[in-house]
Amino acid sequence: MPSPSGRNDRLLTLGIVILSVAGILYFGFQAVVDQADTDQENPYALDLSVYDQDSEAAPSYTETQTIPLDSGKPAGLAIDHEGSLYVADEKRILKYDPRGEFVDAFPTSDPAYCLAVDQQQRIYLGMRDRVEVIDRDGGTIGRWASLGPRAIVTSIAVTDSTVFLADAGQLLVWRFATSGTLLGAFGRKDKRKGVPGFVIPSPYFDVAVDPDGATWVANTGRHSVENYADDGSVTTSWGEYGTAIDEFCGCCNPSHFAILPDGSFVTSEKGVPRVKLYNRQGQFITLVAGPDAFRADTEGLDLAVDTAGSIYVLDPVQNAIRVFTRTQGNPEGIE
Repeated sequence: MPSPSGRNDRLLTLGIVILSVAGILYFGFQAVVDQADTDQENPYALDLSVYDQDSEAAPSYTETQTIPLDSGKPAGLAIDHEGSLYVADEKRILKYDPRGEFVDAFPTSDPAYCLAVDQQQRIYLGMRDRVEVIDRDGGTIGRWASLGPRAIVTSIAVTDSTVFLADAGQLLVWRFATSGTLLGAFGRKDKRKGVPGFVIPSPYFDVAVDPDGATWVANTGRHSVENYADDGSVTTSWGEYGTAIDEFCGCCNPSHFAILPDGSFVTSEKGVPRVKLYNRQGQFITLVAGPDAFRADTEGLDLAVDTAGSIYVLDPVQNAIRVFTRTQGNPEGIE
């Protein structure tokens, strides 16, 4: 027969267990009630409310034309001096006349990710690690040597004598003669020349030449557009990181840019897709197309401009070229 002291110990233990369980149930229930009283917002959720200002801004451009593409995966856009449009699409180059009517399709040996057209209407195609050149009818003119297994050619700019290739794999801009002869490269970090080095977190890396012949490169990880001299030094740059409409956000923007005949810059962004206009000094002028003009998952908004100043946006999600034209009068700040 158990002793009285043993029974008392068991009763005490049972009482402690019951009180502990009751406490856990009470405090657990209270925590659920407290949580229900909160707004239950995820503190780690991406807050896009800062971009509401984009929809409130008054763009000085209007979408005046949409050119549907006979394309499976459009990757690059270019325009020649006559206004004809060229689109790089997997293993074809699509050609459209200035009215947006389909003209022809030229097969390519490998996918081209970018392209440019010179004054003689030679078309320079940026394959992953090299350049191929075709004529206006799609005939092959030349195949340049590979830049190596790490090369990722993402952008081409052409002048009368020089071809610039942005290489996102090796973080360089290569300079070639139009004949295909290598002239050099720039972009390696060099404190003496004021070169910060390219930071390219994703394969968006653009190069362009302005009307004065100056070379500009988008250093996307630094959210800046940089001007390079012939010796590879940085002469000036502009662009700031931030969420304001005049700044660049995300990991790597602007993803693309083009330069208008008056020297002003058109930029596009990914993450929060939008197209903007800056003057020659890099000061924000106006929104060309805000996030509400694109699907949220849109990226790869390649850009081209014509001699009249219209802006052509390659929209790979809508599978179209979208044309934006300046409304009556110049946006304030354009010089």
